[in-house]
Amino acid sequence: MSNPTKMAAVIIAAALFAGAGLVIAQAASTTHVVVQDETLHQISEQYFGNAFSWPLIWEANKEKIEDPHWIYPGQELVIPPLTAAGPVGLPDTAAPAEPAPAEAAPVAAAPEPEPEPEPEPSREQPKVRVRQIGLVSRLMPAVSEEMAMRGGYISPADEKPLGRIVSHRADLIDKDHLYTNEKVYINLGSRDGVKVGDKYAIFRQSARIKHPVTKQDLGRIVTIPGVIVVDEVEERTAGAKIVKCHEPLGKREAIKPYLDVIVPKGLSPLPASKTAEGRIVAFSAVREANTFNDILYIDLGTADGIMPGDVFEIYRPQDKARDPDRGQLSELPVIVLGHLQVLAVRNSTATAYVNRAHREGIAEGERIRLIKQLPR
Repeated sequence: MSNPTKMAAVIIAAALFAGAGLVIAQAASTTHVVVQDETLHQISEQYFGNAFSWPLIWEANKEKIEDPHWIYPGQELVIPPLTAAGPVGLPDTAAPAEPAPAEAAPVAAAPEPEPEPEPEPSREQPKVRVRQIGLVSRLMPAVSEEMAMRGGYISPADEKPLGRIVSHRADLIDKDHLYTNEKVYINLGSRDGVKVGDKYAIFRQSARIKHPVTKQDLGRIVTIPGVIVVDEVEERTAGAKIVKCHEPLGKREAIKPYLDVIVPKGLSPLPASKTAEGRIVAFSAVREANTFNDILYIDLGTADGIMPGDVFEIYRPQDKARDPDRGQLSELPVIVLGHLQVLAVRNSTATAYVNRAHREGIAEGERIRLIKQLPR
């Protein structure tokens, strides 16, 4: 027959171990790599079957974990073996076992479990969002669309304004010039069909120009110094915002409907397959010495097979030289002043800019010849 005293001791010890949530000890330590959004509670539940044994893992990894509430993906943690000397769990709230008979040897009480630290306010680690980044293929314009719009064109006929800027914001200090993002008002409204979002080009016209060689009347240079977009409409007026401004604007600028500038994309000029020669007929700005990046106009256009992106050589012939031995005149190589590239084209004229200058002082009337053209 079994000894009642030994039986009681066994029952009490079993109850204490069960209340502490003790799991059969692991034979040896192992390791665990933390994944996204994982906590010590979850790891403890996984290895020990008890989320409240997380301090064992913390104690074994204190050199890696400063704060047990903060662990990070990729950390390699040691998972220690569970032993009877180190159970961690909630305090045992089960009813106490019956005391052993007086003559029985006293049974050592189980160690009081350490209270779980008060949880700190939740500080969840920000989730890492992974976004795939790739290269987006975008066709590059053959020439600058902005420069093509700003350069304007030669118009054979006078262009009449559709309307005008008549005022600007009253709460602004009165100024002589207006710039990007400033508010203006135009003399067109709902009765003229104006709607919020309508876009208008501010334009200017030069005096009429003549061809420097033939003296033919070519028309007026029309430039686009700015663009406005309507943001409020009344019956006879409308408010607008200056969204583009290439140079200071005045208070009574003329406006007309806006047209997008279209240039070829994804193409590069190749050696010219044909011959085309012409002249520079005017410059957008009057300078003492025209040079790199200056905008100009030529007497060739779509009728001559010219398109935006085509490249011309600007050259100047030299006088013939007399050969003292043979007594005859000999041709000398031309002087190359630079190159120009076409920005926009009209029927018989084109807008271009000097994209390479070997010398300053390029003038109206200089000769040009096609050397590169975009694939047709």
